[in-house]
Amino acid sequence: MRNNLFKKYLVFGIIVLLFGLTVGPAVNAIKTGNEQAVNTTADDNYMSVTLDGYTDISVQEAWDMLNDPSPSNGIQMPIDVRTDGEWESERIDTPYPEDPRHYCLSDLQNENGLQEFMSLYNGSEVILSCKAGSRSVSAANILVNNEFNGTIYNMVGGITAWKGAGLPTKLGNDQPYQPDEPSGPSAGITEYSYWFSTSTIDPDDDSVKYGWDWNGDDIVDDWTNYYPSATLVNISHSWTAAGTYDVKVIAEDNVGDQSDFSSALTLTVTVVVNSPPDMPIIQGPPSGTAGKEYDYTFSAVDPDGDDVYFKVKWKEGCPGYDWLGPYSSGEEVIISHTWEEKGTFIIEAKAKDIYNATSDWATFEVSMPKNKQYTSMFFLRFLDQHPDIFPILRHLLEL
Repeated sequence: MRNNLFKKYLVFGIIVLLFGLTVGPAVNAIKTGNEQAVNTTADDNYMSVTLDGYTDISVQEAWDMLNDPSPSNGIQMPIDVRTDGEWESERIDTPYPEDPRHYCLSDLQNENGLQEFMSLYNGSEVILSCKAGSRSVSAANILVNNEFNGTIYNMVGGITAWKGAGLPTKLGNDQPYQPDEPSGPSAGITEYSYWFSTSTIDPDDDSVKYGWDWNGDDIVDDWTNYYPSATLVNISHSWTAAGTYDVKVIAEDNVGDQSDFSSALTLTVTVVVNSPPDMPIIQGPPSGTAGKEYDYTFSAVDPDGDDVYFKVKWKEGCPGYDWLGPYSSGEEVIISHTWEEKGTFIIEAKAKDIYNATSDWATFEVSMPKNKQYTSMFFLRFLDQHPDIFPILRHLLEL
C-alpha cells in the first residue's frame, strides 16, 4: 500500500517538474518578446522594415521624411486613423504641404469610406499613424488588401512614441477666421470664366481649404486644395445662365473645423450672343528649301471685334503650339518656321476668341523639294569637275 502511494507521488512530482521545465521558458520567452516589442516601439534608432505591401518606419524616420525639403524626397501625407475625439484633442505637428490629415479607421472599414480614401490619396505616399500602432497596422492591411495605388508607411508606436521622442504636437483646435469677401468682377457674361480670390488666417497656423458657394445658397459648390494660413487663393468659375449671383466662401482647417461664410460679392451675369472668329488666313512661301527658315503670316477677323488667339500645326500629326495671343481682330501675326527635311507639309491653323469660341481649321500646303545641304554639296562637286568655269568663285569658297 505504501509502495503504491509512493509511486503515485513520484509520478505526480515528475509531471510537475516536466511542466515547469516546458512552460517556464515559454513564459519567459513571451515576456522577453513583449519587452523587446515595447523597447523597439520606443527606440529612436528603430530601422524601417518592409512588410507585405507596406513599410514600418520609426517616428524619427517619419519626422525626417516629412521635414525633408528636397524635391527628390517627394511629398508624404501623414494620416491619423484614430477617432475624431482623439484627433481633435492632440495630433502630430508637421509643416505644409506635409501637414497631418485625419481619416478614421472605421471609415476605412466600410466600402464608401474606403473608396473615398482611394480617390483622395490615389498615387500618394501615405504615413499611417494612431495612438500606439495597432490601428495603423489594421489600416495598412486594409489598403494593401484592396490594392491601394500608392506607397504605404506605418509609423511604429504612433503618437505615443512620437511624443516620447520629443517631437512636436498640437493640442485642441480653433476654427479659422471668416475669409475676406471674395475679390473679383461684379459683372460678367455667360460661358466665360472669371477669377476670384480670398484669404483667411487660422489661429493655430493650420493649413486651410476654401469652399466656394457660387449662388448664395450657403452650400459649398467647389472645394480647393489646402493652402498655408494667410495665403491668397485664386479660383475661376463660369455661369451657364444669366442672373444675379452672390459669391461667398468658407474656410476649413486640416483638423476639420470651419469658419463662417464670408460676406457676399454680388455678381450680375448677362447672356452674350457671341460669334466665333472667321477661319484664319495663312500667307507665306508655298515652297522652299529644307533647313531654311521662312516667315508665315496668320490673321483672323472676329465678327464681334473680340481679340483672337491662334493654334498652329506645322505638319499633319503634330500637336501644335499652345494658343498664341491675344491679338486684335484682323491683326497680321508673323510666325517663323524651319522644315528640317524634304517633303510636302500641311500648315493648319485655327482661331478662338476671348470667350473660347473657335473657328474651323484653315490649311496651307508647303513643299520643300530641295535640301540645303545637298544643294551645296552638289554645287561644290560641280565646281570640282569644272574648275575653269568659275575660277573666282572657287577661289572665294576655298578661303
